[in-house]
Amino acid sequence: CQRKKNSLQLLQFSHTSIQMSNSRFCLLSLVSILSLLIITTTTNLVAAQRCRPDQTETLKRFKNEFAFSSSCTDDTHFLSGVTCDNVTGAVTVLKLPGGCLRGTLRDNSSLFELSHLRYLNLSFNNFASSPLPSSFGQLHNLEVLLLSSNGFLGQVPSSIRNLTKLTQLQLSHNKLTGDLALLLQNLTNLVALDVSSNEFYGTIPSFLFTMPSLSFL
Repeated sequence: CQRKKNSLQLLQFSHTSIQMSNSRFCLLSLVSILSLLIITTTTNLVAAQRCRPDQTETLKRFKNEFAFSSSCTDDTHFLSGVTCDNVTGAVTVLKLPGGCLRGTLRDNSSLFELSHLRYLNLSFNNFASSPLPSSFGQLHNLEVLLLSSNGFLGQVPSSIRNLTKLTQLQLSHNKLTGDLALLLQNLTNLVALDVSSNEFYGTIPSFLFTMPSLSFL
């Protein structure tokens, strides 16, 4: 009987230890996730704080051109998508996907003053069925341009052909029109291209199949 009692106590102790271990593991996992989120947010804010004052002012003017959803109004959320060059302080990355921006993106937008941009993601915002601004062609340093599901409509401006450094171009799920061959003829560095769910006309340009780097179409 004494042996059974000792065995039962040992089992109860082992079960309690396992429960405590599991609790500690869950707690440590939660702390790790929260720490990672804090570090990521802090890193993004530090990156944004390296911006030159004139670049920060331009970003603020760009933000004020639009109505923002309630979850995106604070500067912390806005600046979390900004990265500036460590040496020059110029904005090189701007990521604002996800429905924060509502309004018309105009040709004279402050966005197009950020001439050092290399990565721009404005996907899934609502630009109120506005045309695609020709001023995108001024951003000669762009390597990645992501404009999917923005409500853009009409002819794609010929100035897009000026973006010869582009490696990724996404214009999918808008109402854009134009001749694909003319649009893409100078974009020979493309690695990924998505222009699906638009109203482009003409045949698929044969030169797309001979682009040396194009791997996603």
